Amino acid sequence: MICTPRRQRGATLLISLIMLVVLTLFAVTGFNLSSVNLKIAGNFQQQRFIEASVMQAIEQVVSDQVLFYSPLGQTIVVNGISVAVTAAGCYHNPVTDGYESNVDSVTGEPTGPQDTVWEVRGSGTDPLTGAQAVVTQGVQIIMRAGNCQYPT
Repeated sequence: MICTPRRQRGATLLISLIMLVVLTLFAVTGFNLSSVNLKIAGNFQQQRFIEASVMQAIEQVVSDQVLFYSPLGQTIVVNGISVAVTAAGCYHNPVTDGYESNVDSVTGEPTGPQDTVWEVRGSGTDPLTGAQAVVTQGVQIIMRAGNCQYPT
């Protein structure tokens, strides 16, 4: 039987259009997934950058002894990121090995060096992306007795 133009109703065209729509949906879905993965990777990279900037700020502040004698924190800019570093808090201060725990007869204060353990916390926020990081760093230094101020 031969199909005449009158008997053709456009079924092939309809199926072709449906297949084209399905393929377009697959392409759009694939594009959206790759775009989301790219955003996730970018956010992760930015988060690590902020953490590294906060760590660098803490290292700069810790290298200055003022942090251990001042009750105030500091704000510094590292890699274009403003980082707030809290005042250091002393948590432990045993007498340094090899020294005796003597007490000053006048003031009653301990004398000699102590192994002080401090906690320093820094936080930074990227103004462009809003990515944030908070880093807590422990520091142990030998100081004269009586310099360890416990946090309140």
